[in-house]
Amino acid sequence: MPEVRNDDAPAASPAETAPHGRAPRRNRAPWLWGGGAVLALVVGGIAIGTANATVYSPEAQVQDYLDALAAGDGGTALALAAGAGDEDGERPGAAGLAPGTATSLMHGEPLQAGMAALGELTVNRGADAPDGGSTEVEVGYTVDGEDRSTTFTVEHTGRDWLFFDRWRMAPVPVQTVRVAPVNLPPEAASGPVTAVVNGVQASLVPEGDEDSGHREDSGHREGSGTPGQAFAALPPLVVDAEFESTYLAAEPARLVVDQATPADPATPADPAGPGEPLLLELALQYTDAVSEEVNRQLDAYLAGCTEQKVLHPSGCPMGYDTVNRIPPASIAWSVSGDPRATVVPLPAEGEDPTVMAPLQAEAELSLQEIDLVSGEQRPVVHRDPFTLEADLAVTGESVRLTPRIP
Repeated sequence: MPEVRNDDAPAASPAETAPHGRAPRRNRAPWLWGGGAVLALVVGGIAIGTANATVYSPEAQVQDYLDALAAGDGGTALALAAGAGDEDGERPGAAGLAPGTATSLMHGEPLQAGMAALGELTVNRGADAPDGGSTEVEVGYTVDGEDRSTTFTVEHTGRDWLFFDRWRMAPVPVQTVRVAPVNLPPEAASGPVTAVVNGVQASLVPEGDEDSGHREDSGHREGSGTPGQAFAALPPLVVDAEFESTYLAAEPARLVVDQATPADPATPADPAGPGEPLLLELALQYTDAVSEEVNRQLDAYLAGCTEQKVLHPSGCPMGYDTVNRIPPASIAWSVSGDPRATVVPLPAEGEDPTVMAPLQAEAELSLQEIDLVSGEQRPVVHRDPFTLEADLAVTGESVRLTPRIP
């Protein structure tokens, strides 16, 4: 009898066809795929958040700038300070420099020395702008026990790959620090006055206009008759200056460049030129060697007076008048005691700031005087008090004493 097939009968279930004692197999792939996708999104979100908080953060822009300064790489720091990295390539650069401005503090060891003096730096994110387009980043440091800070503005310029924030520093104007000697004697202004600024030598007085354009650190006058040298500097930076020569010296002076924005928030940085320079003054004073040299020259001057066998030594403050005849060989001048000169400290009042205080002394003359009528010869001892005033010409390496004789 032929086999009858019933095509309408239901197919056997997996349970009915599974071997005895084994559970049926289930398809779990969709659940695994869904869980993996969620996990990937979570991990990816964490990674993006971490990257935006570190590598792609506004603090990272400022940290890169600080790292460049600390490494003495002023070119990189200057590019970051000018907002480099904009895709349109039209960001304004840092403020231009006035002619004669030295750039020695913008690179190498002077830049590193100025950064090292700031001590340990802290970088913290500050307030965001209401529109979210920028944020402030504060850099903190301690100088001479005083807590200080510099605040930078960092602008948000979009995102890369839809997720990673892109930032750039708002333009940081290049500051100008003018190192200037105070109480500089007029004679010293005509010669070299070389200070040490962040470890490098820099002339603070001009050596001739024809040379000024060829020397990075040549001195330039900021105004007629005003010696001083301008230095470009990026904040934050410590500028240390000192001056010492044989006859003139100044206590070390320090200035902290910590402003990253113009003084007036309503006035934007001028990319065409620097703002008002910061002034770092070196108050010059005489060294002890000046008094020693003045008294050496005074002794030589008075000795030249007392050696003359005349009644009125030439160029000297003493003299003797008589109508009688004097044998020249009998004339002997001397100065009582050991008069010491006192140099008027800088700054001195009056037109000439380099003077010796009036010196009170007494000259003594012994001679033989012959009466013209009787021919009598008699010894004479004459005392002649006098006041000696003198001008000084003092430079870093020379002193010249010039007595004032009517």
